Amino acid sequence: MLLENKYYKIVHSKVEGLDAVYRIVLLPHCDVYRGHFPGNPVCPGVCNIETIKECAMLLTGSKLLISTIKQCRLAAVASPALCPEVNVTVSLSPTDKGYTVTANIADTEKTYMEYKGDMMYKDKK
Repeated sequence: MLLENKYYKIVHSKVEGLDAVYRIVLLPHCDVYRGHFPGNPVCPGVCNIETIKECAMLLTGSKLLISTIKQCRLAAVASPALCPEVNVTVSLSPTDKGYTVTANIADTEKTYMEYKGDMMYKDKK
């Protein structure tokens, strides 16, 4: 995991089969925020995508690679100052090479990112 316990920390999870909700705390002292942007940190979209991938890997217990991003909508700006805790909701559908992943990052008031794409097993061809 590249970002877990550096960029975010999971504080609660609810898993039901291939669906999960991970409650995460954004860690404001992460080096990512020093460059994006000092004094007014925001969550980079690429870090949101990686967070979703890492949550999908937790759910499957497998190493995954993103093979296709079908939809990635940044609906609002997330920031550790504005939304220190968010939910990462992940739903998986099995495919021949991995999973189709539908996910979002949201809190009770806003959705920050909507995502849909395919992830394949890292070690399978």
